[in-house]
Amino acid sequence: MKKHLLTFAIALLASLVRLQADTSYLLIQGPFGSGGAEQSFKWQVNYPTGQLENGLDLLKAVFGSPTLTGSFSDAFNGTYDLWTAGNPTQGMGLIDFNNNNLTAPFAVSFTVASTTVTMPMDYSLGWHYYVAGGGANLGNGYDNNGDWIFSQDGALTRSLADGSFDSWVFGNFSATVDGAANTPTTPNFSSATVINVPEPAGAGLLIFGGAVLGWRRRRRA
Repeated sequence: MKKHLLTFAIALLASLVRLQADTSYLLIQGPFGSGGAEQSFKWQVNYPTGQLENGLDLLKAVFGSPTLTGSFSDAFNGTYDLWTAGNPTQGMGLIDFNNNNLTAPFAVSFTVASTTVTMPMDYSLGWHYYVAGGGANLGNGYDNNGDWIFSQDGALTRSLADGSFDSWVFGNFSATVDGAANTPTTPNFSSATVINVPEPAGAGLLIFGGAVLGWRRRRRA
């Protein structure tokens, strides 16, 4: 019995070691403070390799999975599906320019620390997407040298990588991420809120089961 338990423990440990993990970072910067003062919020998201693939997945990990809750009408007679996630304390709002299940998501609002910052209907201010590291950009990817790069991708076509950074900053068309302490380097995110994404249900058990099955087959040979 002890021998069996030891074998099971070794197999389980091996399965856990084989489950690789990646880390990506998210920054949200906007007028969340008193009187519209600019504030920055940061998250460190740890996830099993391949579990999160794109910028939308990263947003979902922080704010939750969005659901269709209504519509957004802009100042130019456009009406688009509105998808929201989270709660009055922390959440996000996305519109879908294709009106087709978030195939073209576009951020219109973020809620952090119970304050919501929403893009005006004329798009004169908005949420702008900056990244560092990771992939897409017509297949060329993005440098990860400590500088934010304006994303040439939307949240779905931007691909994550271990150590990649995403940010959304509110402002006019020339808005950039402010503050040297907010540049995309790991030390600048040392105080970020940590989120650990669980492995897919059953993944660990499948590996564990495979290890045990292999042991039993070797015993019978």
